[in-house]
Amino acid sequence: MGRPKGAPVSGRSLLSAAGRRRLGLVAALALVIWAVGTAFAPGVGWASYLTAMFYFLSLALGGAVFLALHSVANAGWHVAIKRPAEAMAAYVPVGAVGMLLVLVGVRDLYHWADPHAAHDPLLQAKHAFLNVPAFAARMAIVLAIWSLLVWRLRRNSVLQDADGSLAHTRANVALSAIFLLVFAWTFSLASVDWLMSLEPHWFSTIFGFYNLSGVLLGGVATLAVLVILLRNMDLLPEAAPGHLHDLGKLTFGFSTFWAYLWISQYLLVWYSNIPEETAYFVARAHGGWSLLFWLNLALNWIVPFFLLMPRAGKRHEVNLLWACGFTLAGRWLDVYLMVAPSAQPSHIGIGLTDVAATVGVGALFLLAVDRALGGAPLVARRDPYLVESLHHHV
Repeated sequence: MGRPKGAPVSGRSLLSAAGRRRLGLVAALALVIWAVGTAFAPGVGWASYLTAMFYFLSLALGGAVFLALHSVANAGWHVAIKRPAEAMAAYVPVGAVGMLLVLVGVRDLYHWADPHAAHDPLLQAKHAFLNVPAFAARMAIVLAIWSLLVWRLRRNSVLQDADGSLAHTRANVALSAIFLLVFAWTFSLASVDWLMSLEPHWFSTIFGFYNLSGVLLGGVATLAVLVILLRNMDLLPEAAPGHLHDLGKLTFGFSTFWAYLWISQYLLVWYSNIPEETAYFVARAHGGWSLLFWLNLALNWIVPFFLLMPRAGKRHEVNLLWACGFTLAGRWLDVYLMVAPSAQPSHIGIGLTDVAATVGVGALFLLAVDRALGGAPLVARRDPYLVESLHHHV
């Protein structure tokens, strides 16, 4: 995501030039290892890639949603920490290109894309929607819309550093409203397309909302980690304990919201006991998956719930860092459990391709975030709400 013409450059990166080179080598090596593993087990390898791509793209989109929600609400407390959120969102165009590469392995990933599945009556009935050309078109359109809107939001914010015009703030309020309306619908559709259709005989009416809650939780947890790291490197002294407190409250709240949807989906399927609905959870509660199935709930809700319940826990950097670290591990596990069982019904452990894909894509995510941090001042000095944010307290 390039710097707009005329905008000042005074940002500070997390990584040195040597650190960026090393991280680039790590990304390349990890993705080569993933490619070799995928050549021997295509279904498992592409499932690993989809897990990693969807996970990091959802974190980046979480940063964009954070910015859009506060812009629409005319909030001011977050302005001192909005540049790290913008840096997260800068990965969206990169992640969009990576997601498009899923189309290379579409026949290895999705049962409905296999020509031999034509005899399945249910898949025949869904063929008008679940076919490769329509799937590819929907993916390309959705990713293009997200990338364009995120780029415009970032562009207006950075241009304001140069001219201080309130027009950029007003433009971002309108863009944010459009983004939120479009995103809520398109991301729900993308979740059904990219994840739920891995098992096309199963369906859930709250699957889209469930994944939206994951975007909110993962985005806020990532932002909290990034803000704490920048504070400790003396790059973002404007981030005060009050900002950490609010990030902790949002993590706590979105974690509970995610758990509410997780339990609602599970309990509704459990007590109705309809075979075509229960197959999804039966597969994840057996065959070696059961420990990870319940660990998912612990990492995404139980652990952060108790760590962040006390007021002091939300304001203490180390405690908040631990809570968000567990949450981010839980977010990866949640995506992994939605993807991997379709490729390996009997779980034998997290494999080499899972690790390689996550490390490789994660390194690309960090490089994109670091580049964006260095492409603009770390504090939006001419934002009209900055004074309010600098005096923010709880």
